[in-house]
Amino acid sequence: MSSAPAGEERTAAGLLGVVVAQASFLVAIMYFLGAVYMTAYYSYFRLDAFSLGLGFAEMAIQSLNLVTVPTAIVCVLVVLIARHLATVSVPTTQSDTGEDGQERLIRTLENALRAVARAHLYVVGSGLALLLLWPWIGAYRWTAPLLVGVGVLLGQSPWAQSQATDGDAVVPSAAAFRMWSRAVPVFAAGLLVMWGLSLATGALGEQEARRTAANLVRHPAVVLLSTDRLSLAGPGLEVKDLGAKAHYRYRYTGLRRLIERNGRYYLLPLGWTYRTGPTYVIQDGGDLRVELFPGTQEECGAWCVEG
Repeated sequence: MSSAPAGEERTAAGLLGVVVAQASFLVAIMYFLGAVYMTAYYSYFRLDAFSLGLGFAEMAIQSLNLVTVPTAIVCVLVVLIARHLATVSVPTTQSDTGEDGQERLIRTLENALRAVARAHLYVVGSGLALLLLWPWIGAYRWTAPLLVGVGVLLGQSPWAQSQATDGDAVVPSAAAFRMWSRAVPVFAAGLLVMWGLSLATGALGEQEARRTAANLVRHPAVVLLSTDRLSLAGPGLEVKDLGAKAHYRYRYTGLRRLIERNGRYYLLPLGWTYRTGPTYVIQDGGDLRVELFPGTQEECGAWCVEG
């Protein structure tokens, strides 16, 4: 009487373990990609992302910058098609006259994916050719390892190996060798795919940093009030002496906030450029007051560009 509930408990516990393992792996991937994104973004402004004190959750959340509408659509289609192909192990040979439009479309996609899987060597070759052209492909370098990794994964799929395994007898002594012969390529392909994703993520982070620098005037404006003169100089930065009677005698304007962490402000002057622009690190204290104002929202003029 108690065997059925015990079996259900074991099944539920196994399912929970699988979900926790997959969720942990997904969070680890999100943290890795988020760290790559933040490193590329703040390196553009000569800052170390890990010195900012960003937490694990903040790093993982930044990986969501990779999720765009085209990316989401492609991922959903890939998951749905892969799940459908996994449930249909043997292609049927029935006539197309009894199929509706949806079934005919699914069957066409199946045949196309199977053809791509059988041509995985061409995908790997394309990736290797791009690796040879590495110095000249610039921002699209991430495609080279991604193509190699995807090609290797396609080569390990049952669609590519179905013809090679038809009629082969299963030798027990070769089972372990076959397992290792598939595990090693899958592991190598996973590394190549992660390499490609990290390159793409870094490119997106740098692209976002360039957009931030081009539209710096839209960021929150910062006014520094100091009792003593600060050694600040840069394009777009202005300083005004309010007189000896003022507690905060010197007023600095023309700054924009990049980020603030634990009372430490990372500021950029309005005329900041990648080659020569300075990044100021200001610690809020008793002899210094930091005031924040909205950035320019319209009519940016020469200080901002659309994009």
